Amino acid sequence: MATNRAWPRGPRQQLPRTVTPFAWEAATCYTARLAHANHIGTYTLRGHVGESCGARPRSDWLAIVSGQPEQVIQTRLRGLAGDPAALKQNLRRPLCRRCMAGKGIREPVYCYLPAHLTVCHRHQRWIGPPAHTVDDQVDLQNFPAVMRAARTHHRLVHQHTETDLRAALGDARHMLIYWAHAEQRPAAAVLQGGLLARVSAYPEVIAVAATLLTAGRRAETLDTPAVTRVAMMLIGRINYRSAAGHVDVTPVEQWLRHRGLITGTEYAPTG
Repeated sequence: MATNRAWPRGPRQQLPRTVTPFAWEAATCYTARLAHANHIGTYTLRGHVGESCGARPRSDWLAIVSGQPEQVIQTRLRGLAGDPAALKQNLRRPLCRRCMAGKGIREPVYCYLPAHLTVCHRHQRWIGPPAHTVDDQVDLQNFPAVMRAARTHHRLVHQHTETDLRAALGDARHMLIYWAHAEQRPAAAVLQGGLLARVSAYPEVIAVAATLLTAGRRAETLDTPAVTRVAMMLIGRINYRSAAGHVDVTPVEQWLRHRGLITGTEYAPTG
């Protein structure tokens, strides 16, 4: 009696040419680059490295066709089959076009970059959100404040938790929006949409967030005059960091009361 034998599944040999995966690169982007390097259709290759053309690539099958170690594939690529992590599309953006050109790569390399990687310091280009294409990589040679803010942003990542930093950035934007309305500045970058507005507002957002992160963590009940004094201290530091002239302490007072970031009756910022 004949027995049913399963047909072998997946690719069985390496393609003639390989390409090196980048950290955080989208698995679909890597598959496309590998297909282009070997002059085959992208969907054809996707059908060989996934359960179907529309399925996520499997790391073991992608390792076979690329010749790259499976551990490298798993470590560097995002969006592989079996990866439970959700892909945040707002983080998907191309690496610096000039960096890639220097490596002989002429097509965009899309990665799910961490939020704090906003600038290519070597070529002074904006690679942060919402730079969805290489044409969105704004030249920053005339924007030294953006370059400095990017360095501060990177430092904050290593000094604070992801949760605290994300909260501080959100609170900073809310404060800046409040001040833009209160100061009757309808043209303020923080109130505008689009790429250039995001880049223009970035230095002040980082300056405010960095200031908020200097606050203490223990809650203490203070009377209203004391809270106002603390708010004035913080707003003075915000103005110093950002070269602004904000005077309305309302959003800072609200933030202090909401977050409970008071370290006692003799409060002073920690940094």
